Amino acid sequence: MPDITYPDLFRGETTDQPDEAEQKMMAMSMDQAELDMRAAVDYLAAHEGFEGTGVGSLGFCLGGGLAVWADTANQRVDAVVNYYYVMPHGKPDFSRIVAPVLGHFGTADEFVPVDDARALEQEMESAGVKVEFEFYEGAGHAFFNDTDRLGTYDPQAAERSWDLTVEFLRSNLA
Repeated sequence: MPDITYPDLFRGETTDQPDEAEQKMMAMSMDQAELDMRAAVDYLAAHEGFEGTGVGSLGFCLGGGLAVWADTANQRVDAVVNYYYVMPHGKPDFSRIVAPVLGHFGTADEFVPVDDARALEQEMESAGVKVEFEFYEGAGHAFFNDTDRLGTYDPQAAERSWDLTVEFLRSNLA
């Protein structure tokens, strides 16, 4: 199995309480997060089992936004996958993105409305990013999360999105 690195952007502090998680997300230092993401990419690229020329960056919700941000922080990122992009701290400079971006969004997402996702896709395209967003009819936010904390798990959307994700990563990280 490939090595997967998760930068600890919250310095070991965890919670399963939504209000606390939101507070931690809002208090996150993007300067420090950018350094941590850059270091995680460098770590993987230097790993003895590393093959290929670049690293993939993938995330869900806040992690989806950070997956995109990671590409602006480290040019070794060769593929970005974001699930229901959320970025409460503004947006990175999309013109610094060099990797293709695949995004997954539900049409019933209450946190990321379809119009917002389409506007984000257009903004990235306008910045020169090779971007493709997939939309899953009737799927809500966190449709991939099988713990179903939000009650939005959609097994068909999750499976279809994962198949597209694996195909995308294989074609861009060969």
